[in-house]
Amino acid sequence: MPARRAIRLAAVMFAGGVAVSALGGCYIDVGALQQRTDSYSVSGHVQAVVVHAHVGGVRITGTDSGKIVVTEHITFRHNAPRTTHQATAGTLTMDSHCPALETCSVGYDITVPRAMTVRVDDNVGTIRLESLSGQVTAHTNAGDIDLGHVSGPVEVTSHAGSILGLDVSSGHVTLSLSAGRIEVTFSAPPDTATATATVGSVSLRLPGNVAYAIDARSTVGSTRVSVTRNPASPHHITATTTTGSITIGPAP
Repeated sequence: MPARRAIRLAAVMFAGGVAVSALGGCYIDVGALQQRTDSYSVSGHVQAVVVHAHVGGVRITGTDSGKIVVTEHITFRHNAPRTTHQATAGTLTMDSHCPALETCSVGYDITVPRAMTVRVDDNVGTIRLESLSGQVTAHTNAGDIDLGHVSGPVEVTSHAGSILGLDVSSGHVTLSLSAGRIEVTFSAPPDTATATATVGSVSLRLPGNVAYAIDARSTVGSTRVSVTRNPASPHHITATTTTGSITIGPAP
């Protein structure tokens, strides 16, 4: 390449909030954005669904159907990402991989039987879990986790984002957040509910027809509890934050 073209480009591309610097001597054509949708169904003896999403949202909805239906929403520029799904020993596992040095995203819209065990691990993206009665486990590094009409055991974590929930009737709930807010409304008194935030607020709305054994602590921030408290209650609520407010009140 001639010397006058030795340094032609200093491009910075962002994918999922990560900056990648590219220095070179030639023009890089990022290409037009392409989108594709792939759908498939899975039947048979599947007891658990596991999703490994790298960049892209995941929505899983429980239904009365005995079939699993998956729609992949794929976005890329030059080469499409590789997606896989495999059922082994009763577990359906979905994954995706971007080609080297390219950016892409794969989002999932999945319907499953309502009692299905669900596990989601997302690097960047929002996770929405709705109408599920089986065990739910979800983690995202950057993005929100939305819970709606879930009744099975719940364990969700997020490094940056919000954990939101409506009509949660689970007996055992664990919510953990590094930075953001936790805001969950329960439609049934949980046996145990733990909500932990490092930097952010915690708001729990509980049915007001029972008393609760509550441990609510904020290192820097206010704490307000307006439900009936009884240390001997079988309903144990723990809410802690290092910096931020805690509100525990009756559900509307």
